[in-house]
Amino acid sequence: MQKLCAILGLGLLAFLPARAEVAIEQALAVTYTTEAGKFYQLQKSDTLDSEDWADVGQPIQGTGDSVEGLFTFPHGKAFYRVVELTNQWVTVWGDEFDGDGLDMSKWGKVEDNYGGGNNEAQHYSVDEKYCYVEDGKLHIAVYRDPFTSVDGKTQPYSSARIRSLQRGDWTYGRFEVRAKVPGGEGIWPAVWMLPSENVYGIWAASGEIDILESKGNYTDRTYGTIHYGGEWPNNTWTGTEYYLPEGTFDDGFHTYAIEWYPDRIEWYVDGVKYQTLTQDEWYSAAAPGDPNAPFDQDFHLIINVAVNGGFFNGTGQDAGNLSNDAFPQVLEVDYVRVYQWAE
Repeated sequence: MQKLCAILGLGLLAFLPARAEVAIEQALAVTYTTEAGKFYQLQKSDTLDSEDWADVGQPIQGTGDSVEGLFTFPHGKAFYRVVELTNQWVTVWGDEFDGDGLDMSKWGKVEDNYGGGNNEAQHYSVDEKYCYVEDGKLHIAVYRDPFTSVDGKTQPYSSARIRSLQRGDWTYGRFEVRAKVPGGEGIWPAVWMLPSENVYGIWAASGEIDILESKGNYTDRTYGTIHYGGEWPNNTWTGTEYYLPEGTFDDGFHTYAIEWYPDRIEWYVDGVKYQTLTQDEWYSAAAPGDPNAPFDQDFHLIINVAVNGGFFNGTGQDAGNLSNDAFPQVLEVDYVRVYQWAE
C-alpha cells in the first residue's frame, strides 16, 4: 500500500553551460520530512491528476530528519509526490550485475588459502578470472589452478568469495537471489549470511544463515540451514533440503529466498516455502535468556564456490574425479535483492 505524503510541482530553472550556447533545464527542489523507521518513495508524473506515477530512485528509510533533493528535467512540466510505503516489502539494497565489473561499493573480495575451517580444497583469489560480471550476471568460477601461499600451503583449485560486509548489513528482511548452480562432483556453491560483528562469540555462536547451498552433483536438491549455539566445537545446526519437483538446479536459473523475522526464518525456492524455523528451534549459549539470539543482529551476504571439504563426507564425491575439461565450474547469479518490511 501507498499513503500520499506530499505533492510538489515545478520549482525553479537551472541554466547549464553547453559548448557555444546555453541550455536551459528545468529543475525542482524537493524537501519532505520523514518519520524514523518509515519508508518513503519519491514519484514523478507529467500531469498532476495522472494515475501513472513513476518511481524516482530507490525508496528511503526515514530517520526523523528532512530529505532534500534537486531533480532536473529537460522540457515540459513535471510533478513530484512522496508516498509512504506500508504493508509491503520494500527494496533497500540489491545488485542486478548490469555493469562492466563487480560493484565494489557493494561487494568486497576475500583472499584465503586455508580451506574455510572445513578442509576445503580451494584458494579464494581476488583475480578477476574467478569472479567477473558478464552478460548481466555475476560469475564465480572454479578452475583447477593450484596456488601456494607464502607459508608453503598448496590448494589444488582456485575460486572466489565475495561479501557485502560494511557495504550491506541488515537485521531482518527478505533476501532473494536468482542463480544457476554448477553440477560437478565436490563443487559447493553457496549464498549465505554471517554476523557483521560476533556479538555472541566466534563461529558459530553468533549464528549463520544459509540461503542456498548445492552439494556437487546432488543437483536435484538444495539446502537451507542455520548454525548456532556455542563457539565451535560446541555449536549445532538445524535445516533441511528441498527437492526440485522436475529437472535439476543446474539446468537453469531458480529463485532462492529467505524471509527473516525476529521470531522465525522461512526458506523459499521459486516462490514455494519449504521450511520454517522458529526461535524455539535455536538458542544462544552466550545469551540463554534471549529467545531471539543470536539471530537479532546485523548480518551480511556472502557468495562463494568451495571445493570438497566436510560438506561431502559420506557422499563419495570428490572434485578430483572430474576431468580437466569439466572446468571451469561456474555459479551464475542474475541478481541479489534485499527487502525490508514496511509496516
